[in-house]
Amino acid sequence: MRIAFYAPIKPPDHHIPSGDRLIAGNLIKALKLADFEVELASRYIAYSKRSDGEILQQKKIGALQEAADLIAKYQALSPDARPQIWITYHPYCKAPDWIGPTVAHALEIPYVTIEACKTGQGDQWLPWRAEAQAGIKLADLHLWFKPTDYQYLSELLGSTKQLCAIPPFIDLEKLQDSEAVELPKEWNPETPVIVTVGMMRKGKKDHNFTLMAEILKDMQDVPWNMVIVGGGPEEDAVRTAFSAISAERLFWCGQVPSSDVSGYMKASDVFIWPGWKEPIGMVYLEAASSGLPIVAFDNMGVPLVVSHEKTGLLAPLDDLGQFRVYLKTLLENPKMRREMGTAAKLFVQDERSINAAVSKLKSCLAGLAL
Repeated sequence: MRIAFYAPIKPPDHHIPSGDRLIAGNLIKALKLADFEVELASRYIAYSKRSDGEILQQKKIGALQEAADLIAKYQALSPDARPQIWITYHPYCKAPDWIGPTVAHALEIPYVTIEACKTGQGDQWLPWRAEAQAGIKLADLHLWFKPTDYQYLSELLGSTKQLCAIPPFIDLEKLQDSEAVELPKEWNPETPVIVTVGMMRKGKKDHNFTLMAEILKDMQDVPWNMVIVGGGPEEDAVRTAFSAISAERLFWCGQVPSSDVSGYMKASDVFIWPGWKEPIGMVYLEAASSGLPIVAFDNMGVPLVVSHEKTGLLAPLDDLGQFRVYLKTLLENPKMRREMGTAAKLFVQDERSINAAVSKLKSCLAGLAL
């Protein structure tokens, strides 16, 4: 079965790392493991940071031209060489999909979305949302990760018949071979190490770093050191936010290869990332696969990948005091860290691995009328 795959936010081989890129790449690998033949149909980026109407029109014109080119390309092929299913990953108001519905209609093949959703953009994004919803309504099937997406789609479509659940997952094969990275020699090996990972850019990312700095500056009477993995345009602002914390406690790694991210996790004891406005948080699954207990907020998609009091501790959203209590509890209790870390690793292996996703994808896509 041949699949044309498209991600309107950014292609899975884009040079800038992100959770969206990671999920798209994992989906392609899972589909291949499920015995589908997958082609990256287009690298056209429909995503926009700005809501200007002129940008919307330019993006739409470019997308429809891309669709026309693809239709001509596919129609020039013999029928047994054309795609049999079109899958678009993550169409939403900042990244509508104009290409998938157009090509699928012309080729008379099923159109499928994965993680079609609605986000919290203001009224200036309503024209973009209308474009995204017009495409979403044309799909034959929607695979959803989050309960909020299920609710949105069922209300938008007026039905649940076209909806199929698939749990968030990661590719453990990429992480298993990494070795623990050596930490600063001056750190006391008996002092627990906190690790965090995130891109340092404006918006929810730098706000999460600001929240961590606020949490940790009032915990300097507790023994801990911290590894901070990530870089980006807001790195100076992030470092300034952490300036109230003793510099000897902090090890800034910058942006590193994914194998080193896993290595730093394996060298640490607790993973934290507040998860403010976090749709899913693939990094939590990466931390769990390294055997780390997690502290975060009980917010949006975080509970999908972190089980409170089993694989981590989830504080109420924006409750910095409770976050400190939970983090201190783990820092001072090695036995609890080991037990939660072991549970986290097993959870990923049993329920959130790419192998678990393969069977689910097969089951969801089997119902399409081809």
